[in-house]
Formats: sequence, C-alpha cells, structure tokens
Amino acid sequence: MLTRSPAELAPRSLVTLQRRTLARSWGVRAARIYAALVAIGITATMWIVAYRYGPDDTAVSLVGRAAALVAWIAGGMSALALAAPPKDAALTQGIAALASARGHSDETFARADLVATVRILAEVIVVPIVLVGLFLFLVIAGGRIEGAAWPIAGSIIFGLVASIVLGVVAWGCRHWGGPQGRTWLIVIVVLPWVLAEQLLSARTAAYVSIPGLLGRAWEALTGVTT
Repeated sequence: MLTRSPAELAPRSLVTLQRRTLARSWGVRAARIYAALVAIGITATMWIVAYRYGPDDTAVSLVGRAAALVAWIAGGMSALALAAPPKDAALTQGIAALASARGHSDETFARADLVATVRILAEVIVVPIVLVGLFLFLVIAGGRIEGAAWPIAGSIIFGLVASIVLGVVAWGCRHWGGPQGRTWLIVIVVLPWVLAEQLLSARTAAYVSIPGLLGRAWEALTGVTT
C-alpha cells in the first residue's frame, strides 16, 4: 500500500490558510528579519574574504555557519512563537469551522496545521541557507569551487532536518499544550539540553537532547566543527 505525504493528505488551501494565520506572529516576523540579516551579513563576509584571499575553504565554511545561526536563533524564535496558539483565536476557530463545513475531519485539519508549521520553519531556515549557498557557488566561485557542492548541499539538508524537527515539536506543543505550549517547548527542548551540558560528558550530552542531536547532524552534514 502506498503512503502519501502529509502535503497530499492535507488540502493545500487549508495549509495555506493555516500558514497565513500562524505567520502573522511577531515572533515569526522577527525571525524572518533576523534570518535575512544573517544572510546579508554572511554574503558580505564571503565577498570580503574572497576578495582578499580568493574563494577558499573559509568562504565555504561560512555557509555551514550561516545554517547554524539561522537554525538555532531564527528557527528557535519561530518555534517558540509557533508553540502557542495564535492570539486571534476567532480566526483559527473560523478556519476550523470552514474545514469542518467542507467535510474535513479534525485529523485532516491537524495534518494541515502540522504542514503549515513545518512550512513556516522551512521558509525561515532553509530559504536563507539556499540563497547564501547560491551566492557562494555562482557569484563568489563562479560555479568552480572544488568540494563546495557537498558542504552547500549538506547545509541545505541540515536546514530541512532542523525545520522538520522544530516544526513537529512546536506543533506538538501547540496542539497538546495549548496556552502553555511555550512552557512545554522549553521543558522538552531547552531543559534537557541545559541539564545534559551540566551533568554529562560532552560526548554523551550530544545524544540526549534535541539541540545536541541537531548539533551532531550539523557537524556531519556541513563538515564544520565548533
């Protein structure tokens, strides 16, 4: 039996409506601004480095570092904002009522809500990484840096992984935690990370929290070490 993706299970119009509702959060807007500033700052740094030293490994590594900054800070800001229900509860209830009137079940609405959440995280995290990578590959290197393709692709893949993980966690906190969703997010994501860093060895701590696991994924996919 074939398994359909969440995007196929959730009607596109419903996903679009939910995305527009969730993206109105000031936290998401601030995250977008921060991500844009990171992309601009990193591309400017690449230009300076390439002008002085040529398109070397330092310029390539900046793509991975941009991925880390955007995922940790902009992604974290977005996840925190999306972990709680939108302030405009009437609009959310109206979309749910419209979905029900169109014959969509609560399960379908939940899937649409999940896809919309992940989509917002991907817009915040992945899009700036793609733009920085393209700038490096096409403008700085003219498509000729040897070995640059994989670090750029790895950074984009990391952005996708981070978007999915943070999106699912934020959706789960909002779905089950309600108004206390942000507290749930802190307990699920931040608290284990802080405790692991304080109580466990560095090698073990990386595998017992979401930030630690994402950090390992970042190192493996981008080839950049802290």
